[in-house]
Amino acid sequence: MYYGSWGRLIRRLPLPDRTEKGLRSDHRRRYEGVRVKHWSGKNSLKIYNKAGNILGVETTINDPRSFKVFRQPNDDPSRTPSWQRMRKGVADLHRRSQVSQRSNERYLESLVAAKTDEKVKEVFDEVSQRVESEGKTFRALNLFKSHDYQLLSFLAKGEWNINGFRNRDLCNSLGEIPVTEKERKRLCGRVSRQIRLLRAHGLVRKVPHTHRYVLTKKGMQLYPLVRSFERLDSKTVMDKVA
Repeated sequence: MYYGSWGRLIRRLPLPDRTEKGLRSDHRRRYEGVRVKHWSGKNSLKIYNKAGNILGVETTINDPRSFKVFRQPNDDPSRTPSWQRMRKGVADLHRRSQVSQRSNERYLESLVAAKTDEKVKEVFDEVSQRVESEGKTFRALNLFKSHDYQLLSFLAKGEWNINGFRNRDLCNSLGEIPVTEKERKRLCGRVSRQIRLLRAHGLVRKVPHTHRYVLTKKGMQLYPLVRSFERLDSKTVMDKVA
């Protein structure tokens, strides 16, 4: 069965190692080609190839309440427009198409950013230095530290291309279950500082009028390299050097 060059690329896309609540990814081989699909709740994003080398990216929104639309509350002309939850009917269809298109574009941009002529050292050099942002100094990121590696690995998930991620998503990825309200606030505060660190290094940006964050072009270049570290072994590295 022939899958074409796009099929070979899709099969190499990194998938999360573990499934979190509402998040999952998988890939399947069909007669027409290869498909990789990511779910965030009831919403999904998939990339597939048909007839060998025809690449397709598709976002499906089954839960529009996860997104926002700028409109007048209850369609009352006398009220001031503001960001409201997206409705499932045709009234917000225009906004649904915009959100889906941006989701597709972010995913394709991440594929383009993954294929760069920059050396791995050059990519990591930028985040391995202290940076200043808004008058504050932020520490460097170290891929070889388990804490920073876990943080960067969190970014390397296709699900975040659908609608970004929130503070609670990063909290869930840490695997910590706060028992008391004080522990929960402490965890949220620590995660907020981690997101601030990622923003200072230019890896993520905040979506206006929301509490969500999406990867920047710089972050898209970094995360495939982070994922590839998991698949490297000493023998492979030595063979490449030789």
